[in-house]
Amino acid sequence: MNYQEEKLIEFKQLLEQHALQEGLHDTILDNLLTVRASCPLRKSPSVYEPAIIIVGQGKKCCYLDNQIYDYSVGNFLTIFLPMPIEFEITEASPAAPFLAACVRIDLGRIANLLLKMDKMHPAPLALESKNSSGIFTAPLNDDILDPVIRLLKCLRSPRDAAILGETIVDEIYYRVLGSEKGEEIKSLLLHKGEIQRISKAVEYIHQHLNEVISVEKLASLANMSSSGFYKVFKDVMHTSPIQYTKALKLFKAQTLIQEGRNVNEAGYLMGYNSPAQFSREYKRYFGFNPSLRVPMAESPLPESIAAELQ
Repeated sequence: MNYQEEKLIEFKQLLEQHALQEGLHDTILDNLLTVRASCPLRKSPSVYEPAIIIVGQGKKCCYLDNQIYDYSVGNFLTIFLPMPIEFEITEASPAAPFLAACVRIDLGRIANLLLKMDKMHPAPLALESKNSSGIFTAPLNDDILDPVIRLLKCLRSPRDAAILGETIVDEIYYRVLGSEKGEEIKSLLLHKGEIQRISKAVEYIHQHLNEVISVEKLASLANMSSSGFYKVFKDVMHTSPIQYTKALKLFKAQTLIQEGRNVNEAGYLMGYNSPAQFSREYKRYFGFNPSLRVPMAESPLPESIAAELQ
């Protein structure tokens, strides 16, 4: 048994201790969440918040723009902005549940780390990558796994969590930037700046879901032309600004319906003046009518995202 195999066993054992409930749950560390699923889940739409996701047991796949992102044991997934995606858990059982840790991403903190790294070792402009995607998957290495394990160990002590937690999170960010995808990530965040510009538009969309949102308005927030903004948004988010906005509106409407709102009222609050149009788009996206209320515990929408969209 090599070093990483031993560490993966330790990682899984820590997740078993701290991921006791089904679904996605917060911990005493603001930037750390745990995931548990005791049975396979069919392909479902969801919205993933910015995070680094490391799997300790089982297998999960994300589907986005005709691409498959596998994050089984030995891989990690990084998402820089909230993204509507489809996912499925293909390997999970009561005896061997799917287990994962999620480290929330703070783009401001990562940008500060990048500036420090660039001051010490300025990257050549020729380094710029053609890949503008805001989602990556890559093999897990020991440099990333070790601090993730130490972060989980902090959950045993509120004092350790308070004093050491944020420092370890910064180390995880740093190690991801040093992974095999690191140069692409650095180019995306430091040289090209797409994430920073698109993040302004994404934040505006989240804050104005009940309004009609135009591409022109979003482009002006990003200080770009409409055509340039559309292309960059599609490159980073793997969907158009309009489709992205529609997905978030539908997820918010689903949350409102699950909380007891009338279907027509939920649609109206999300800017749908036609109940028939709302029902059609809802069914097309989720695969069932909005009148069929899915219990919150079974919803594909993580609790943390549901709270963020409220």
